[in-house]
Amino acid sequence: MTRPDATAIVVTHNSARQIVAALTALRQADLTVRLVDNASVDRTVELVHRHFPEVTVLAGDENVGFAAAVNRAAAGVGSGVLLLVNPDCVVPPATARELVRAALDRPEVGIVGPRLVDAHGGVAVSAHPFETLTTVVASRFGGLLVPVPLRRRLAGRRRRRMYDACLRGGRPLPVDWVSGACLAVRTDLFTAVGGLNEAYFMYYEDEELCLQARRLGRTVLYLPTATACHTGGASSSDPAWIWPHLYRSMLLFFSRHQPRVRHAVRAVVLLRALIGVGLAGVRLSLQPRAGVARARAWARVGRVAVSRLPSGGKL
Repeated sequence: MTRPDATAIVVTHNSARQIVAALTALRQADLTVRLVDNASVDRTVELVHRHFPEVTVLAGDENVGFAAAVNRAAAGVGSGVLLLVNPDCVVPPATARELVRAALDRPEVGIVGPRLVDAHGGVAVSAHPFETLTTVVASRFGGLLVPVPLRRRLAGRRRRRMYDACLRGGRPLPVDWVSGACLAVRTDLFTAVGGLNEAYFMYYEDEELCLQARRLGRTVLYLPTATACHTGGASSSDPAWIWPHLYRSMLLFFSRHQPRVRHAVRAVVLLRALIGVGLAGVRLSLQPRAGVARARAWARVGRVAVSRLPSGGKL
């Protein structure tokens, strides 16, 4: 079997628990792999060197973020496709081949994403329309704050169509953007847009990449016949670290691409943070540790919401 015309790029940060499974699958797919480690203090780099000597490892002494690490790995790559794979994502060989083939066989296609499932086989929604103020309200006030029927109505017809495509499968579907947990992007397109935008430390760089691809007239394709397993939590499960990065990147995305509503989005984020702090206080008596962690996380999100519009970088 011919080796796929693709290079897999993996970015790690304290990913020792997941990296062996991810790299084993990429080895089985016979893919060239370039791994950038963002200053792990666990055994990630040691494990990779010991068990996967064929992998090119670029170890950094600081956490530069996901986008900057991907760009470092992609520099000088000569293959036709870059396959971005999170260290907590297992991509079966058949899926890797199907993604690469879909990206190369149709010149109008620039980016391809698979169906993602969790460790128990549950389907994750990984194909989306570009976010709007309405979808931010629908998604960030989930759970008990906004009932499911109302959230679905607020999400809009296009979002519901993509949600149904993820759950039910079917034919390949052009979408606005696909999850960066696993996606194939043509190398020429990646170069044309200047790589991932390094203003995003983590989160939203996948939506940004797909937006830039669409602006160049390239199709972003969701491929429900190809499945990868994304377990999540490769780098950190601490909400006080994760959530501020998420909301900072959200505000940056809206500042760049929907400036007329950026202040309204900022207000939504601040309101959500205040509610989050209040709910965390209620939780304190029942689950003290979780209550403290959530209160700290939402307080940091609140500070992000009232700070200057973000320019990227670490918090």
